[in-house]
Amino acid sequence: MSSLINILTILVLLTFSSEIADAAPPCQEVIVSITPCLSFIKGEPDPAPGCWSGAKGLAKQANTKLDRKGICECLKGVLPKIGPYDPKRFPLIAQKCGINTLIPPISATTDCTKV
Repeated sequence: MSSLINILTILVLLTFSSEIADAAPPCQEVIVSITPCLSFIKGEPDPAPGCWSGAKGLAKQANTKLDRKGICECLKGVLPKIGPYDPKRFPLIAQKCGINTLIPPISATTDCTKV
């Protein structure tokens, strides 16, 4: 059942990602990478195992300010469509998954030019 929910979530997010401005990496890749982390940012105590690999892959793509801005804008645009989540849990993904890239709290008010 959880896999079905994740697949449906990906499909919904991919549908809405076409509204997001193009940036590197593509928003669709960002969504696929972060989808396993959705239960964690919605309140589960620990990230799912797939979250670690997705977050690490995403961190490898966040090399430049433009990359980080694109990732932020993508998430800022699609996350409100998944329902309630805790933006403060994003930095915890990096901490729990052993990633050096800081993921800022991403909410509707996040200024993606400053990430």
